[in-house]
Amino acid sequence: MEYSEIVKELERLVKIPTYYVLGKLKDNLVFYSTTQGETNISALIDGKIIRLTKEPIAMPSTPKANLDFLPFTRDVERGKEVHSVYICNLKGEEYELTSPKVRIMGLAYDDKTIAFVGSSNDGAFLYAVEGGKLSRLSQVPPFSFVTDVENGLITGVVQVNPKSQEFFIANLNGEFKILTPKKDSVNVSYRIKGDKIYISSDYENPGESYWVYTYDINSNSYERVNFPEKDIYEYKPVEIFYDPDDNLIIGKRDGRSKLFLNGKLVDTPHGTISGATKIGDYIYFSHSSLVSPYKVYRVNIKGEREVVVGNELELNLGEVEYIKIKSEVEVPTWIIKSNRGRVPGIGIVYVHGGPWSDVDDSWNLLISPLLLFGYHVIAPNFRGSTGYGSKFNLMDIGDPGGGDLRDVVKARDYAVEKGIVKRIGIMGYSYGGYMTLLAVGKEPDKWDFGIAGASVADWVEMYELSDATFRSFIEILFNGKNLELMKERSPITYVKNVKVPLCIIHSQNDSRTPLSPVMRYVQELHKSGKSFELHVVPNMGHAIYNVDNAIDILLPAIIFLKRQMIAELSPLEGSPHLSSED
Repeated sequence: MEYSEIVKELERLVKIPTYYVLGKLKDNLVFYSTTQGETNISALIDGKIIRLTKEPIAMPSTPKANLDFLPFTRDVERGKEVHSVYICNLKGEEYELTSPKVRIMGLAYDDKTIAFVGSSNDGAFLYAVEGGKLSRLSQVPPFSFVTDVENGLITGVVQVNPKSQEFFIANLNGEFKILTPKKDSVNVSYRIKGDKIYISSDYENPGESYWVYTYDINSNSYERVNFPEKDIYEYKPVEIFYDPDDNLIIGKRDGRSKLFLNGKLVDTPHGTISGATKIGDYIYFSHSSLVSPYKVYRVNIKGEREVVVGNELELNLGEVEYIKIKSEVEVPTWIIKSNRGRVPGIGIVYVHGGPWSDVDDSWNLLISPLLLFGYHVIAPNFRGSTGYGSKFNLMDIGDPGGGDLRDVVKARDYAVEKGIVKRIGIMGYSYGGYMTLLAVGKEPDKWDFGIAGASVADWVEMYELSDATFRSFIEILFNGKNLELMKERSPITYVKNVKVPLCIIHSQNDSRTPLSPVMRYVQELHKSGKSFELHVVPNMGHAIYNVDNAIDILLPAIIFLKRQMIAELSPLEGSPHLSSED
């Protein structure tokens, strides 16, 4: 396949829009989107898609249904994740509200107040904007995130103990109170309604699954939320989100999610629901799968379903299988065999970022190009992944690059033993990039190549370069400021063991995983005569905001892989092709 064809097909693929239903404003559907090639907030107004923001956004807030505007953040320093707060409205107008020049990891609002936690080298602080005036209310634990604001009350999540997660209540006077229904439980507060705060918590089923509860502010008591229909109970979700205004529930287990109304199952396609809201007699939801891009559907009370926001391309990328591989624990793993690749063919163990995230059955910007160009993908949800209960989620605390790496190697071994692959490499972005560099150094005989994006090469140096939020992140991950363990689990410690070709892709302005430690790692590769490529992307940070960012990350990887295929195998005859729908 010619390089020009690779560029053309890759560009067409990454231009396929992402859609997340955020909610509604004045009975108009509002959703996050990547239409027109960049992150934005859009609305469905009178059957037409109207873009509400003018330039790429970093993060939207959750819409308040009775209002006609929505705050969001924008990265104002070329990818360094230094944010300003903006507002957009249903007229398509936007304006900058304040520019605190801090990293903002979560924001919320009501008709009078916008609140957020901002982080810098000096610490993390709770901020509020009222009447256009910015106030710094109080210093807060660095790993804190605002989730809702209502009538002068602010709530959010906070992590002060590495192996639990609490929630907080604050007010505009700067009072800040940390709460938990039970010691060592994991909790997410996400909605204030009257004198109650809705939380998702595992305190009744520690480590295994979450349910929805209310916290009564006046009585300081918790109450389990029950639903009139029984489908949700039979489904037994591991993770759960409930919208008390719309009575919609998104439940998740085994890497897929389902939608419920008052506990009754709503008919949706197999895959993952990324957001839902109810407008009149219709439920709107966004959906995708590993081999099917995002669409927004609506379904009526009769169960009749239609696409209201779709895409122009029809894809058939591969065959999906969900298994649990036996390691020291069961490792939920996706095996996606490309329709373009031979069996056995070339496989890639894809390691997700986070590490507190997962690969679920949803469209993935980094996985889909691999399938398109003929590579089989093995995507393990290793220890530390979300979606399988907090016990599994917390297993990497104090052990990053330990048990999780062994799980990744087990997934690799499975693909080889089952004859899915003849050659196999490893690839990841962010924490996945870290795991890639660590894997090729600690387990050098297991791999044929590696691709590391936005990776961590040296935890100690990264800690020194981080702001308050990411210093706290590292301390949580390592269960304290454990410099000795940080060094022992850093890829640069094992750089001389590397035996396989590496493709390293990193952004110049990345403030989460800074470039400097990676440059030192590359220098050590060079000194030792290793085979590697280094691609530094100028004027970009950790986040991908537009198609150009995506191409800058993915194209070097795909061309690197093309060379690996030439060495021994080639895909099935013919070129990959994305066809337009009729």
